[in-house]
Amino acid sequence: MLFGRVLLKSLIVAGLVVSGSMSITPAKAASDVEDCLGRSPALERIGACTRAIEAGLSGRQLVDAHTARGVTYGQLGQLDNAITDLTTALDNEKGDVNIWVARARALFNKRDYDKAMLDLAEAIKLDPKSSIPINLMGKNHFMLANYDIALKFFGEAIELDPNHYNAFVNRATTYYRTNQLPEAMKDVNAAYLMLPPGDSRRRALVQLKVAIERAFASQQSAAPASN
Repeated sequence: MLFGRVLLKSLIVAGLVVSGSMSITPAKAASDVEDCLGRSPALERIGACTRAIEAGLSGRQLVDAHTARGVTYGQLGQLDNAITDLTTALDNEKGDVNIWVARARALFNKRDYDKAMLDLAEAIKLDPKSSIPINLMGKNHFMLANYDIALKFFGEAIELDPNHYNAFVNRATTYYRTNQLPEAMKDVNAAYLMLPPGDSRRRALVQLKVAIERAFASQQSAAPASN
């Protein structure tokens, strides 16, 4: 995306980006591009991306703008808009793993797990060494109650990236759901050690950790009575 941003700004400076029949000023166009591809607030970013797209972009620049707007829509929960933008991006660039993953996330959040897995399969095909789509594939299988398959994907993600926090949490959750409590405790403890003090994820992880520990204690206390 960095290359696309640099090239796009060079086109703007050259006065080659126009909006309809009216040329937009280079300063305004450059500002829109910067806000679209940068870290401005979500609604401002969507507006900037929209203006940049309407300015008549093409090629990789158009892909980047649709991707940025689609990801932002997804963050706001506007999933249909996100999928539309990311589909447009993929229509113009099918070789970008990040776009496949972004659309898969939107489909996952829309609970369209089968379609999400199709996108993740494409992402994995493009980059089989990336733990991110593999972990997300596991999440989709978890939601479909395919727990054994989910565990397989989480394990693969962890093998590729032993510091993949989300994969450890997801595998711990799956072990907990399937009553494999010693394994769940091991994974949740590993995830806990990855978090720095004050990390916003700590509270949810502690809740999972406590739930696993209580279930394990209950299991252990019930064991003698069953013998």
